[in-house]
Amino acid sequence: MKPLISSDLHARSEHNQSKPKLMFFGDPHGDLDPVIAAVERLQPEAIVLLGDIQARRPLHDELRPILDLTEIWFIHGNHDTDSDADYDNLWGSELATRNLHGRIVEIAGFKVAGLGGIFRRKIWDPQRPIEEAAFQSSDAMRRTMKREERWRDGISRKHRSSIFPADYQQLLQSGHSDILVTHEAPAAHPHGWQVIDELAETLGVQLVVHGHHHQYIDYLAEGLTTAAAPFRAFGVDMGSHLAWPTDPQNSTESEGPSQDLLDLAAEVFGVAAQDWLGKPHKLFDGQTPAAFATEGGSEKVRSILNAIRNGGVV
Repeated sequence: MKPLISSDLHARSEHNQSKPKLMFFGDPHGDLDPVIAAVERLQPEAIVLLGDIQARRPLHDELRPILDLTEIWFIHGNHDTDSDADYDNLWGSELATRNLHGRIVEIAGFKVAGLGGIFRRKIWDPQRPIEEAAFQSSDAMRRTMKREERWRDGISRKHRSSIFPADYQQLLQSGHSDILVTHEAPAAHPHGWQVIDELAETLGVQLVVHGHHHQYIDYLAEGLTTAAAPFRAFGVDMGSHLAWPTDPQNSTESEGPSQDLLDLAAEVFGVAAQDWLGKPHKLFDGQTPAAFATEGGSEKVRSILNAIRNGGVV
């Protein structure tokens, strides 16, 4: 059964895509080269970074090669407040206004809602009623702090990546959205949260995309959700991406990888070959091996398969 989502939101594998409208990138943790490479190759209308960016320089400097190629948006993750540099290179960047946290923005024809950061029980345990949260807002927390306890006259740097009830409720009341991007995962993930599902359902989104857990997860394909679920969900791995096509209705089907490459993958991985071919990997600039091979990179895929088979270094 096909998922109950509109055709313009149906995710296709990359070898079935033309130029994508949107690309979602998993946690870079300072390595933005795969983002740049993928944008230069596929040239999407816009991209969204899913948190834990940890840019080593101001984000606009890190992404300068693609500033004129695509719109850049992001949400923050818990590690974006690990150090002063992590914080300043993101919120002090010329791209700081592209933070989607707590709001809905129309991007590449989609209404995209963003919820950055993570739940921390010192602030709010989302398994408890929201009115029981220790602090309803960052301002409420700040008022309890002595001046010498504050960071830059506000709450601690660490808790600037905590989700406060006020952030969540602001988004909850923001109206309809097509896509929700979060750092935290929805309830179907072993470490996910029911309140993410409730937010997605209230906003009426058809797609949830998250980072944080360094896993590529198609929740429907892996049987973690069903086709009757109110939204489709994906987790995006570190160094990988999820792309949406410009016009999937008119996309032409690709022949896919050559048979000899499929045979080699089967020889190396056995029954797990299809999983390996279909999972994005940073060795292929965040693409799946199948998509990378189809777009002209079959020799690289073949050489890596041979290296794995022969016990070499890849």
